[in-house]
Order: sequence, then C-alpha cells, then structure tokens
Amino acid sequence: MRNDLHYNQPNTRARIAARRNRRRNAVSAMPGLRRAIGGWLASGRIASLVLFLASLGGLIAIAVSPQFVVRRVQINGAQILDTADIEEMAGVTGASIWLVQTDNVEARLAQNASIERVEASLILPDILTINLAERQPNVRWQVGDIRYLVDAEGRVLGPDTATFVTDTLIVEDRSGRTIEPNDRIDPDVLLLVRALALRLPNEAGVTPATISWDIEHGVMVTTADGRMIVFGRKERLDEKIEILRFLTIQEPTEYTWLDLRPATPYYRNDTPPQP
Repeated sequence: MRNDLHYNQPNTRARIAARRNRRRNAVSAMPGLRRAIGGWLASGRIASLVLFLASLGGLIAIAVSPQFVVRRVQINGAQILDTADIEEMAGVTGASIWLVQTDNVEARLAQNASIERVEASLILPDILTINLAERQPNVRWQVGDIRYLVDAEGRVLGPDTATFVTDTLIVEDRSGRTIEPNDRIDPDVLLLVRALALRLPNEAGVTPATISWDIEHGVMVTTADGRMIVFGRKERLDEKIEILRFLTIQEPTEYTWLDLRPATPYYRNDTPPQP
C-alpha cells in the first residue's frame, strides 16, 4: 500500500521564492506613497518645488511692497521749466517702480516744446531720475497781450511767465494769427530780426524801439521818434542797411515811412508841416 501512495515532498524554498517574486511584481506595478516620496526626495523634485514656491512668494511680496513705490523724482537740467511741472508730466509718483516704463515717461516729457532731450531711469527702491536738456529762448514773440518764448530754430516753447522782461528781443506779431507751443516761426524771420537788432545801432545809427512782423510787410522796425522802416525779408540786407545809413547819417532825411524792399526804395513824410 505504501507503494501505491505518492507522497509529495514539500518544496519550501521554491514556494518562498515564488512569494517574493509576486511581492516584487506588485511593488513595481503599484509603488506605494512612501516609495514615491522617497523617489521625489532622491531626485530633488520636492526641494525644487519648495524653492520655486518660496521664490514666487518673495517676488509677490516685493511687487506689492510699499517700499518699492516711486516716492522721489530727481530732475537734472531744468533751468526754465518748473520741477513740479516736470514731475507732474512724468506722472509716476506713487506708482509701483516695477510697473514704470521709462520709455513712456520720456515720450510724455518730449511732448513739451521746451524739452529738447530727455532720459529717464530708475533707482531702487523708490527713485525716478530725469536728465533733460531744455531749448533756450532766443526771442519773445508777442501776439496781442501774450508773449511767447521762441528758440533760435523758431520753435514756440510756450507763454512767457516771467514777471520782468529781460533783454531778450521782443517781436510784435501783427498778423492777427494765433500760435501755440510747438508751432514754428520762420527761422529766416528770426535771423533777420536778430541781425537788425545787432547791426542797426552801429552801422546805420538807428536804434529800434520795436521790431514787428506781419504777412504783408515782413519785418519792420519802429524808431523811438515813430519812424517806420520796412525791411521785408533778409534778402539784400547789406544793401538795405547801407541805404538806411545814407538817409540817416550821410544825408539826414525827414521821413515817417521808409520801404527798403523794392530795388528802388521809397519813403514819405507824413509829418504835418510846422506852422
């Protein structure tokens, strides 16, 4: 009977090995939370995530911090313009320094006729620096009761707000037109005006009391005794001054109106005869 029964000897080692293989397969197919966390720690992913979140939080804190707000505007080069007006034109006081676009600041300031060049820059944590060069007034151009400052190139800079008039040349515009900042006065007219103011006293013995301009006559000079001398434009200026010298110094002539524009100038005397 013993020979008829087959007794299976237990294979303990094989069963243990099979059980281990099943565990390995299960672990490799579905990693546990601890294994995943361990993998992240080993690869540095969690450290990178923490660093990223900390950096993001720091940037947000800096962006909204009241420390990084434009509180002071440093202005260099302003001689004619009021610094308070420049700061107002810049329009960034109280704004976050991170949001200020210096190109936009420069563009706004460049719209002012008195500003020739401008550069804007930021200094952390709260300063805007503006370096500018102003156009220099060369002539005062009077239209009605308003005097405008005009530079050497003929650009109208704006109304003259000076309480006292300096030695800057004043030209009366009798054309009846209106002008605004950034308008242009004919540069040739300004050249003629400056030349007459400089040359007439020395070369022709005539000191202008007023210099005026209109479309019909061009540039005109009025003397202290009320005589009107019409120069028109700058052409033949030397010849015109020589004729004026002849009538004033070489052969003094009485006249109230002298027109030097024609090739043959003419004059008239409207002074009533003395009784």
